[in-house]
Amino acid sequence: MKKNEGISRRKFISGASSLAMMTALPGFAQSPPSNKALKLAESHRNELLTLLNDMIRVRSLSGESAADAQKIVKKYLEELPYRIEESNDQPSRYKDHPEFMPPSTAGDGPFTNVVGWPTKNMGKRQFAMFAHIDTEAVYEGWQTDPYEPILEGNKLYGLGTSDDKAGVAAMLVAAAALSKSGEALPVVMSLHGKGGGSRGSLPIFERISKTDHGLGAVLYVHPAETGRGLEDIKNAVQGIVDLEMTVEGWRGEQMEINSIDSAEWEEGGNAVETSWQILDHLRNTVFRNVLVNIGMLNGGDRIGSVADKATVTFRLKFEGTNTWADLVGRARQAIDAYIKALPASDKGYKVELKIIGYRTNPGTASWEAPVSKVLRQSILDITGRAPDAYPNHYAGDIRYPIRLLNVPAYGIGSLGGNFYGSNEWVDVDDLVKLVAVCIQTISGWQKM
Repeated sequence: MKKNEGISRRKFISGASSLAMMTALPGFAQSPPSNKALKLAESHRNELLTLLNDMIRVRSLSGESAADAQKIVKKYLEELPYRIEESNDQPSRYKDHPEFMPPSTAGDGPFTNVVGWPTKNMGKRQFAMFAHIDTEAVYEGWQTDPYEPILEGNKLYGLGTSDDKAGVAAMLVAAAALSKSGEALPVVMSLHGKGGGSRGSLPIFERISKTDHGLGAVLYVHPAETGRGLEDIKNAVQGIVDLEMTVEGWRGEQMEINSIDSAEWEEGGNAVETSWQILDHLRNTVFRNVLVNIGMLNGGDRIGSVADKATVTFRLKFEGTNTWADLVGRARQAIDAYIKALPASDKGYKVELKIIGYRTNPGTASWEAPVSKVLRQSILDITGRAPDAYPNHYAGDIRYPIRLLNVPAYGIGSLGGNFYGSNEWVDVDDLVKLVAVCIQTISGWQKM
């Protein structure tokens, strides 16, 4: 059976150099790697596959409640020492939140989210893992039933295998293994994360931020979208906001009957030229430390007269302390000031700047933090390869614990393919390694 196993890789600039040898970095052990966590994960292989297969067979598309799929999660957690907290969340309740992004696809649920809080074996510190239960839609091109898992070699095909039901299964099985070993358990969360996280990650982490949670770090069990599995760690997400600026100008008086083009160009207010002038002004002021990409320009309806209306759509990409709300607010102020400063003859322009798509803030967890080194050491021990940093994703859910809880968060996941398309798959052997990395990382964090 032939399947499209390729995945388009986004070009990116790494925020950290590739680590050829982990021992070259200070703070890393140079002793031979331990296989204890890998052996423990391997002993749970059948349990892992059974759990993942059960979840794949239950529909939980993005924009739907996922209540039935979450029943599988709850049933599994009921066998472990967890207090289960279930909530039904609606994105509209958070529409005024500074971290809100309208979910895609649209819908207000409610959406079922599940959090497991350990009831015993609390360690010196508390840590957490989370993953998302909702999946992409069923796109054309599936060569198997997307709701019936098919194992071919090491590849398990099915909707949500790599994005991100494998993450949910790995997180839960790692918690079970830690419980059987008598180690302190992490908080585990099965949430809605597709389309920006406003259905699950935002409401859950916002509520946690209002409590004395004591969390020291968070692991997002979700692969980097590069498709390289444990070779990449998401430790940063970029801020993005999509904007549309509309400029209304005017045309001069016609000198000939029924001839718009007979108007003198100098007497018109050219909306296209003014759009470029405003954008140049913004680039030199509010956006001077921000990447600006002009995606589309639609101006005028003829070439013989000045354009009396123009629409420019563009994307801002930013990091650091910038937020989309602050950038948009300051841009609107700068536009108003620019128009007011024009000569009296040019004050007839009307300008509107509105948000039309993504709106998400940046977040970064230190690559050199002690918790990061434990995670990186775990990956090296389990896979034999030091991981790289992947900082180029945006709208990634690690931003919520980073920004709302002020704790480091890192995203890791299994080797998989066909993200956002048909014939989605996950590598089962690599998924077992992911469980081992989760076990060793949580255990290592507790020993810090």
